[in-house]
Amino acid sequence: MTDRRSEILDGALRVLAEQGMRGLTHRAVDGAAGLSQGSTSYYFRSRAALVAGCVDRLLELDLQIEVAATPPPANPAELVEQLVAAGISMATGQRFRTMARYELSLAAAREPELRAALVRGGDAIRAVVAQAVRAAGVTAPDERAVADELAATLDGMVFAALVRGPHEAAGLAAWLRPALTHVLSAHLGAR
Repeated sequence: MTDRRSEILDGALRVLAEQGMRGLTHRAVDGAAGLSQGSTSYYFRSRAALVAGCVDRLLELDLQIEVAATPPPANPAELVEQLVAAGISMATGQRFRTMARYELSLAAAREPELRAALVRGGDAIRAVVAQAVRAAGVTAPDERAVADELAATLDGMVFAALVRGPHEAAGLAAWLRPALTHVLSAHLGAR
């Protein structure tokens, strides 16, 4: 992606986080990105193209920020700590991305094309989690099922944290760790 497209999409994600899907207009994105009016519509001719770009940008950022910077876990405890760190990031420093993802997810419940794009992106992230499960030495009949359950648990807890309001990292960690450990332990015990 070009730098200008990334700027626009980052602005669009901020608009989604702050104003929801209804607020996602080309004009609002131009303002959020600090660009002259018409910039967003030059790169993204339709709202559907802008929304599709947001989905692509979320996946790009998730893979770039969360995945690339995280070494494979050496054991299950390290995997839990990596997931806890991801959850803290999702609820604090990357809160706007998480809020934008939830906005897109709700819209996807009514829009099949958007749903398909989000499912593809989610599949890519869960495949990375499945690799981490394997790297951590968790042997299960279906590593993907373990990854799906871990991702769903983390996602649900982050959603609840965002609804409850701002939290400190230590409090989030203490809340996330037991649930993620429980999910992983259930699969470790099933060997």
